[in-house]
Formats: sequence, structure tokens, C-alpha cells
Amino acid sequence: MFPESSTPRSKSKTMSPTTEELLIQEVAPRIRNSVANSVLQVGTDDIGELVQDGIAIAAALLSSADARGKHISAGNVSYFAVKLVRQGWRSTGQSRTDVMHPLTQISGRCKVTSLDAPIAEETKSDETLCLHDILATDSADPSQEAAKRLDWEPLLAALDATTRPVLLCLVAGVELTTLVPKLKRSRSAIQSDTHRLAGMVSDHLGDDILRQVQELPRWVINITANRQRLACRVERQIA
Repeated sequence: MFPESSTPRSKSKTMSPTTEELLIQEVAPRIRNSVANSVLQVGTDDIGELVQDGIAIAAALLSSADARGKHISAGNVSYFAVKLVRQGWRSTGQSRTDVMHPLTQISGRCKVTSLDAPIAEETKSDETLCLHDILATDSADPSQEAAKRLDWEPLLAALDATTRPVLLCLVAGVELTTLVPKLKRSRSAIQSDTHRLAGMVSDHLGDDILRQVQELPRWVINITANRQRLACRVERQIA
């Protein structure tokens, strides 16, 4: 028997013409017939790709044996190649920690679940609760947060001693009247500072800044649109 230690991890070397002929004429046809009938497809596996993986594994086995001067029959090579493919090994590598790798899924170490899968809980609402509803947050993604910080610092640097406290007060959600004793300015003066601040923000960040800060993250919009599309499809089927 051919040991599993000499699986596709072995470095591929140039095969002799006889070994190449053996691979093409005898090993490859056996693998094509066996993979289609005995290998279970996992996830996005395709029979044609599984056949290619099996042939690549067989080539690595033959190359390793050829380099050591050992002869292996076509039946043995195809048998072990198909066996490795059936176990979840692939010619491009094998992993028991990558959740998307067939070897990990076959060994039962993980399970791939769709984010649109409904949660098995009874709710009073007619709307189905999905997995992405539990995992999702309303915050923006890191790239958006980084872009906001890049815009924030130049804006603060451009503000004067009266508009900067107004902006910080608005960000903190504090009443502007608290600035009256601190800045020693009247309410009408602070209101004027607020209007002046709005113009400066618009000049630095653009006229559509108010729309941008109130807009939901793009991934939330995509999920909402997808759910609405599915709901419309169900309504059309009922009608």
C-alpha cells in the first residue's frame, strides 16, 4: 500500500516519459470513472474539478515514486488518489481549520450556514428573524470610520475659538445653552455661531454631508433591498 505521508505535499518533479504515459492512458481514466461514482460533493465542489484534483494528486504520487526509483501500478495510484479526494484532500492544499475547506467540513469540525437562514425561535412578529439580524450592527464599516476621522481633523483645525466648542457640544449631544456661561456669549450669538458652523462644515465636507451621516451602511441597504425583493416575489406567487 502507498502511505498517506507521500500525498500531494511531495514536491512535484519531472516524470519519465513512461510514467507520463501511465498517468495519461491508465490512471486518469480510472480516476474519472471513480470520482463520478464514489466521491461526495461538499459545498461548491464540482465533479470536473474533483477529477482534476485527483489527477494532480496522482501525478504527485507518481512523481515521488519515480524519483525514488519505485514502480507503482496504475490501479494503486488511482485508488489512493481517489481515496484522498474522497477524504477531503485537494491538490492545492489541505486544512482542518479553514471552514470552507472540504476536509474541515467532512471531519465535522465546522458547519457552513447561510446568513439568510431563519432562526428557530417563535416571535410575535410576522417577520422571520434571520441569522444576519442577530449578527448585524448598525455601525459603519471600518473604512467609513477611518474616512470620517480623516475629514474630522482638518475641520477642527479650521474652526475658530467660538465655533469649535459649538461643534463639540453638538457631537456630545449637550444643550447649546450650556455654552452661554462658558463662552460668555448670549444665546443669539451662539445661534449665529451655529449657522456659521453649518456653512464651514458644508464648505469642508460637501453639500451632501448631512445625507451621508444619516445614510445607513451600504451592507445594511443591500440586505434590506434583498429582503424586500424576496417579499415582493412571494407576493407575486400568492397572487
